[in-house]
Formats: sequence, structure tokens, C-alpha cells
Amino acid sequence: MFTQEDVNIIKKELPTSAVMEIHKKTGISRPTIYRFLGGEKIRSGYQERIYMAALKIIERDKIKTNKIKRERLRILNEALG
Repeated sequence: MFTQEDVNIIKKELPTSAVMEIHKKTGISRPTIYRFLGGEKIRSGYQERIYMAALKIIERDKIKTNKIKRERLRILNEALG
């Protein structure tokens, strides 16, 4: 369903606590999540649930990071100007 390249991309983007969060959101065991992220075969339904949960975590983290960057710039601009 997903290529190893797809999995490697999300694996690289995920924060370190993501496996536990994916486990809590999906109910899929952590060993199964690690197998998926390691490129091993798992049930296709599990693959999709893990992949979608990972994408949501990545998106959430990017939104947080961008918000922090904007706030930092605002504070610097106020301090300098």
C-alpha cells in the first residue's frame, strides 16, 4: 500500500514520542508500529491507520513550529523596532 520511501519520509518527520501517541490514537501495538516504520509487512488496514495518524502528528507539529517561529519574529521585531 505504501512504499518504503513513503514510510521513510514520515519516519524522519515524526517526533520521538510519536510511536506511543500513534499507539494511543489507533490502539495498534507499539511493536506493530515499529515493524511498519521499519519496513516490515503488517496488515494493510493497520498500515493505513498508522500512516494517517503519523501524518496528523507531523501536521500538528509543523503548525506548532510555525506558530512559535512567528511569535519569535514578532517579539524580535518589537524589541528592535
